[in-house]
Amino acid sequence: MATTKINIINRALGLLGAEFITTLTEDTKAARFSNELFDDTRDSLFRMHPWNCCIKRAALSLTGTTPAFYFTAEFQLPADWLRMVRPEDDGLEYKIEGDKLLTEGDTFRCTYVFKNTVVTTYDPLLVDVLAVKLAANLTMPLLQDLRTLDAMNNLYMQKLGVARSADAMEGTPEGLDADFWIESRVSGTNLSDYRWNKYTT
Repeated sequence: MATTKINIINRALGLLGAEFITTLTEDTKAARFSNELFDDTRDSLFRMHPWNCCIKRAALSLTGTTPAFYFTAEFQLPADWLRMVRPEDDGLEYKIEGDKLLTEGDTFRCTYVFKNTVVTTYDPLLVDVLAVKLAANLTMPLLQDLRTLDAMNNLYMQKLGVARSADAMEGTPEGLDADFWIESRVSGTNLSDYRWNKYTT
């Protein structure tokens, strides 16, 4: 069965022992809070790691506006932008301000995390993580139970670790900077942990 938004919400509700919903518009407490929290929960999870199903490459467009100082070029970020993964030119200085990217030069190409709303494209492990994170966010509105909240947060961290490790293994390491090779030799850091630290700090 194809994954749907309702499937993910009901997995979260099932973890809490709550009644399932049948539609997103039904007049129930579970449906109202699930609708309110789903998008923010999804987007915050996507910002925490460069999930392979949420990656795009783009050549940004100049806005035609010159920043007031320091930088000389302003680019428009895509409408579905969530966070930078890496610029094509790792040595290029840049700063994101609002929905604009400030830098030098007349071109800027990058890889970024986008707001992927097509749930059928999500990796099964990512679906698991999203359902548990949503369950944690629904705990207080629906149950007002701190022990359940702690349990959901602990389960979330466990599933997040498994999912990000599996995700990081898919593909040849691209654009790794010298920091990885130095860190791996000095402290034994593996690729999964390096990517996790790099993209969440």
